[in-house]
Amino acid sequence: MDDTTHIEIISKQLDKIVAISQHQSGMTTGEIALIAAAIGASAAILSQLVIFLLTRFKERSNLRQELVAEERRIAYLLTEYYKELVMHKVHKQYWYRTSELHNPGTEDGKDSHERHFISNQRSFETMTKIRVTTSEYFKIVSRFTNLNGRNELINQTLAEIKSFEPRKASVFSEIKTYEELLIAQEIEEKELNKVYLFYSSCFDRINIEMTKEM
Repeated sequence: MDDTTHIEIISKQLDKIVAISQHQSGMTTGEIALIAAAIGASAAILSQLVIFLLTRFKERSNLRQELVAEERRIAYLLTEYYKELVMHKVHKQYWYRTSELHNPGTEDGKDSHERHFISNQRSFETMTKIRVTTSEYFKIVSRFTNLNGRNELINQTLAEIKSFEPRKASVFSEIKTYEELLIAQEIEEKELNKVYLFYSSCFDRINIEMTKEM
């Protein structure tokens, strides 16, 4: 609904401008009207530009917040996948050595060997999930740097993630008894998880840089 009071006030002000301008410059009413119309159009365009810029700024700010939140979500997923991967890699070697130490040649031994293959298959499946999710992580972070401007630390950290190669799980070939194997398997899983903390450390470093620039 139009604000008629506001329009009436503006109309009165324009009448004053016309009277003053006519008195000072001798311009006609038509000329004054054209100038007033031009000023009004310019003001309308300027107000629309201001609204556009404010809206765009808000949209960019909201998008940055969404990208930071998405980075945290994917970083959490990857951290959990790495724990899962470590478990399968260690169990793969554990079950293989178990098949050699614990009742070899029996049904128990065959069952342990089968579990070795299952752990191996699951480690491949988890690696596939990690590759897909990592590509999503790179996409989100790259969108942020494209939006916010190049960040050398973020780019360097992404390069470190790409080039990092964690060590393989120990094969337990030196273990001589099943009791020692149980202990060694638990220690190995803890140690390998420490190696994979490299990734979560990189994710945290990137997140700090992203939140700095919001």
